[in-house]
Amino acid sequence: MARTSERAFNGLLAQALDGRHPRWDVNAEQTGVVAGSPGKVPDMVVMPTGPAGAPVVIETEYYPARQVEKEAESRLGLGLAGSVLAVEQAVAVVVPAGLRDIQQRDLPAAIESAEFCYRLASLRPGGGVEWFPSSGWLIGGVDDLAGLCEQVTVSEHAVQQAADEMERAVDAVSHELSRAVADAPDVLANMAVALKLEPSKQTTRIGVAMLANAFLFQMAIEGDAHPDTGWRIPGPAPDSTRAHVLDTWYKILGINYWPIFWTASSVLEQIPEAAAQSAVLPQLVDIAKSLARHGVAATADMAGQIFGKLIADRKFLATFYTRRESARLLAELAVARMPVEDWSDRERVESLKIADLACGTGALLSAAYDRVASRARRAGLDDAELHRAMMEQVLVGVDIMPAAAHLTCTALSAAHPKKRYSESGIHRAPYGRVKDTARYPQTKKGDSGSGTHIGIGSLELLRDSFKQTSWLDSAEIKVLPAHKDDDTETIILAHRAADLVIMNPPFTRPTNHAIAAGVPVPSFAGLGKDDDEQGLMASRLRQLSSPNSVGRGNAGLGSFFLDLAHVKIKRGGTIAFVLPLTVVSGAGWEKARQLLSQGYKDILVVSIADAGATSTAFSADTGMAEVLIIATRRQLGETVESNDLWVVLNNRPANPVEAVETARRIASFSRQDQDIGPLNMGDAQSGSFSRTSFSEGSGFAVLQNFNLGICGKAMTAGKLWLPRLHDVPGVALVPLQKLGDRGPVHRDINGYTGKPRASSPRGPFNVEKTTAWQASEYPMLWAHNARRESRLVVEPDTQGNIRTGMEAKAEKIWATKSRLHCTLDFRFNSQPLAACFTPVQCIGGTAWPTFTLHDTKWEHAVLLWVNSTLGLVAFWWIGSRQQQGRARLTVTRLPELPVLDPRALAPEQLAAAEVIFDRFKGEEFLPANEAYRDPTRMALDEAVLIEMLGLHDTVGTDADEVMGSLTVLREQWCREHSVHGGKNTRPQP
Repeated sequence: MARTSERAFNGLLAQALDGRHPRWDVNAEQTGVVAGSPGKVPDMVVMPTGPAGAPVVIETEYYPARQVEKEAESRLGLGLAGSVLAVEQAVAVVVPAGLRDIQQRDLPAAIESAEFCYRLASLRPGGGVEWFPSSGWLIGGVDDLAGLCEQVTVSEHAVQQAADEMERAVDAVSHELSRAVADAPDVLANMAVALKLEPSKQTTRIGVAMLANAFLFQMAIEGDAHPDTGWRIPGPAPDSTRAHVLDTWYKILGINYWPIFWTASSVLEQIPEAAAQSAVLPQLVDIAKSLARHGVAATADMAGQIFGKLIADRKFLATFYTRRESARLLAELAVARMPVEDWSDRERVESLKIADLACGTGALLSAAYDRVASRARRAGLDDAELHRAMMEQVLVGVDIMPAAAHLTCTALSAAHPKKRYSESGIHRAPYGRVKDTARYPQTKKGDSGSGTHIGIGSLELLRDSFKQTSWLDSAEIKVLPAHKDDDTETIILAHRAADLVIMNPPFTRPTNHAIAAGVPVPSFAGLGKDDDEQGLMASRLRQLSSPNSVGRGNAGLGSFFLDLAHVKIKRGGTIAFVLPLTVVSGAGWEKARQLLSQGYKDILVVSIADAGATSTAFSADTGMAEVLIIATRRQLGETVESNDLWVVLNNRPANPVEAVETARRIASFSRQDQDIGPLNMGDAQSGSFSRTSFSEGSGFAVLQNFNLGICGKAMTAGKLWLPRLHDVPGVALVPLQKLGDRGPVHRDINGYTGKPRASSPRGPFNVEKTTAWQASEYPMLWAHNARRESRLVVEPDTQGNIRTGMEAKAEKIWATKSRLHCTLDFRFNSQPLAACFTPVQCIGGTAWPTFTLHDTKWEHAVLLWVNSTLGLVAFWWIGSRQQQGRARLTVTRLPELPVLDPRALAPEQLAAAEVIFDRFKGEEFLPANEAYRDPTRMALDEAVLIEMLGLHDTVGTDADEVMGSLTVLREQWCREHSVHGGKNTRPQP
């Protein structure tokens, strides 16, 4: 039988890959490719055209392919003819053995339909080889293989080196500039004004970075310069004068690239000629030329990395920019469901509308552009020919910071820097006071006479249209002919026009800590807004919000951006968000969850179950757990059942390659009938998934072992589920609210209304610490103290004194007294108890609100259950787990806690509960996360399940089998990152 050799097969596969990208040169089996070693012949070399392209070697072998990985590794580090970059990436491909026996005339078609196994070998910067996946193989067709190569044809090492070099240059020039204008402080202050920032060292660095970035981008486009524009980057003095540079940039502004060169011009205009000549321009020109020689001019990743390090005003602006790998993951998941049936239809692609209305450095818009361009290339289009339409029509970006608009436009333009466009869809939104009464809508009645109006950034887009110039300062109009008509209404992004809205909105929210620190409206405290301005901006937000708004102040400003996305997305379109983990369970996000459940379908939630708050974030430096949410808006009247999916990753993707492959694996779940299972990357499990409705699945966020999810869902449904035993009969659970009433919020006990304290108390008591609670008229259990809370019985720690004239209200509060108290803020890795008992009835405080059962005979059974392992799991399941090792409930959500139903217990079982309580009330418990090794907790579990409930008789097995099943669940729960929080008291591998 005639067979096709690997050499012949490689030639055909190279042709297939070459057609996947218009700017690739894919060669197979060529000699003279390896510099200095003409005899070495790689199977295939993917050589991107352009100076920034990094070569990729592909080695193939028919199954069983015993040498292909070794061959791929041997290519790493080689220098190739025609490339300034050495080989950093090599792909090992296992070819199905059956392809060898196909006639060569039929082989091209067979290759198109074949599935290959492949792995990526990467050269570590410090030496050594790293494989992805770490073990096993990826599986995919030619498109998937081309997609993998596409992700690695930009050198990560070169980009990082360039970013480090540029950052050092920015630091040095910033220092020299500060010295040069030390006697003219207005210079740096005016730079800050141009950037809409407060004067600071970081602001100076941002300004210098904008100048450096403009020079670098100019280097990328100057080869396409019109002979009459004089765009050439300046040479040595006297050409590199401030006037020459500004003149050049003004000429560029007359054509395009406004967000890039207007911001840079605005900064440079503030620097005196002498300082610019001596301390700024020559140095920045040199660094731009150096980086251009490295082949990374106008690389979006570099600009984003640098800018992320320069922002100082993060506390209130919440400018935590999306990590590159997170952006690629979210964008791939979102673009994969965009309503495009045929990506070869250029007219359809150019009719899309993709928006990020809090664009930052442009990471998400750039990633979305990249994913669209990739699909267009696979379908046979040249994405370079789409670039003008993408910049002018498809992509919309809005931010409050000129520097952000600058970098977003740079990132998007960098896809094809020599392709011109007239105007981009990147805008800077008004934020705070705007001293121009002709252009801005009134903030409130009577405000027009003040000469000042208020903008609240992108949220101004809650209106459908604006004065066209409302997005620019007066000074910015002078050089932009397209913006001359002050009275023209324009639509930046029409309502219900977007096919995709993708955002990582600011998370700031008003907190008691911020208000106590003198920040009345922290959501609008960024960029130096004073108290009055913050108040006016809050009023403006209320004015723009509709009665049906899901935005809530206690959820944070990000919740209002969900409102914004909802009014902008068309039916059938997709929204894609990075949001804090509290979106899936926090009380402030309840309206948002209702909107998603009722107005959207096929909701996908992606979270990370890793140790440490930073490791569970998709943004840089937030220090809080986050989720990705992707959802498709329902058509009017659509009632089709939603196919919601919860995915929990073990770790955040380490790079764009892993991000895209992870998204590809997640997308495959939608085509499966399996409701729960692992997410595998090669042979290793990288996460898990569960097909659970969005309204019922909050507990699956950051969940590693989905057995716990099955158990948690069963408990909220009133049933018990255990490993191996599965559905356990004879045990009824109910929400706590079915058994009694919660106590008051602590503010109703001792709080104030916020007005002068002497005249307006909210609560009837003054609270003071005491150790003599036995003599207290109104004893209270107020705060957490882990050392006092290791036993089931906890003594009161405070007492209340009635405020003058509030006796009647005090009696109402006293009527809520109880011996049973439940925690709200449960730190599993330091606190042992979910509920406690006090020696006498008392009032519960901020940490231990009371819960009064309808029948005191139920108290012991409920107390024991809540502190058993199953009770701990129930609290953890319904609690908000935004921080590792901790779950939180509000007083209003406490009644939802699933507990054993004491009404279903026989009198002898209730009597057994009293006996068990007497036996355990003096015993010491370890922190909850150590339940796996806590002999007291284990003994309590056995007492509750065997002695009190007789579960072994109910399920028809022996006690050891029942307790063995609970031991498995206990171990699984204690291994959850959200339980142990990374503490070394967790179970060891």
